[in-house]
Amino acid sequence: MVDRRRGQEQKMGWPACCCFCWCTIMVCAVIYVPIFLFVPYTSVSVTVDDASLDRLSLAAPGNGTAFLSYNLSLTVAVRNDNVAIRAWRTAPLDAELRFRGRPFAAVRLAGAGDGERGRRIRALTTKVYRVAAAAERAPVELGSDRVAEFARERVAGEFQLGLIVAGQFKYQAHRGRHSIKVSCPLKLSLSTSTAPAAFARVKCTEACEDDG
Repeated sequence: MVDRRRGQEQKMGWPACCCFCWCTIMVCAVIYVPIFLFVPYTSVSVTVDDASLDRLSLAAPGNGTAFLSYNLSLTVAVRNDNVAIRAWRTAPLDAELRFRGRPFAAVRLAGAGDGERGRRIRALTTKVYRVAAAAERAPVELGSDRVAEFARERVAGEFQLGLIVAGQFKYQAHRGRHSIKVSCPLKLSLSTSTAPAAFARVKCTEACEDDG
């Protein structure tokens, strides 16, 4: 008789337990869902953590077009600074190298075919992209003033290049896709196998039309 009463009490306890769990879930949903829906997100930030320039030379220009030979490697970091919101890359992440505002190289940091894990950036984490770019005769439109500036920088031993990084992201519980375009000013000295040039980490900022 006592065992039967205990069995009945245990059976009656299951609905109460399920009800308690359901109420807990609903309370959490009421508290946390609005946080994701209404708390503004912060766009991802971009930095150039490392850059190495092994070669950069300019061939004599003709009819306003010069030819650059270069060998460059980059390490670009994209950080999701949001505390509780994930970010996903929804398009290729591309970079463009410029000299005095004139583009001379385009590199792809990350493609569109990456899987879910490759495109996702968790909250407060960073994705790092490494890429190398090289060319023997890349055409670039440089006027006489820019050619003269290139010569001055070569004598000084330090080149000022512009890196433009562009991509598109979406953020957890926020609608739409959001494009970014940032400018990263680089000051690079030529490296050698025996004496790699020092590089200071660069924080990129929103790009303007005349950046480069």
